[in-house]
Amino acid sequence: MVREWIPELTVSRKQALKYGYELVEKPRSHLRVELNQDKSGVSVTHKGRVITRVFLNRSGMNAAVAISEAMAMKLPALGQSNSGLVSTGLLYRVFALSQLDFRNPASFELAAELVDEAISMQRGGSTTSGI
Repeated sequence: MVREWIPELTVSRKQALKYGYELVEKPRSHLRVELNQDKSGVSVTHKGRVITRVFLNRSGMNAAVAISEAMAMKLPALGQSNSGLVSTGLLYRVFALSQLDFRNPASFELAAELVDEAISMQRGGSTTSGI
């Protein structure tokens, strides 16, 4: 489902992740999340609250692509959002992806592993990512 996204007031990535980690303390198999893109970057939200974000720079956009792959969602166009259901285990991997520094070449290997794990969790089989 693609729709127009209206951003919430600015929240730091640290604050967003704090809420995100609180959200996943109780394991659940299905949480509705949205992947949003605005002029500052890409964020993942739950019930309108940001749970992680990456910024509009080279590292952040690499992370955004990995996050969208991990969540099996298309990366939305500027000002748009896509929603889907994910597990809390998958969100842990999304949080890790959002914190990688892609200026370090080793981050690409770690991201590929995290995406592969997430895809396996979503689909119940093993797959190789294109990162």
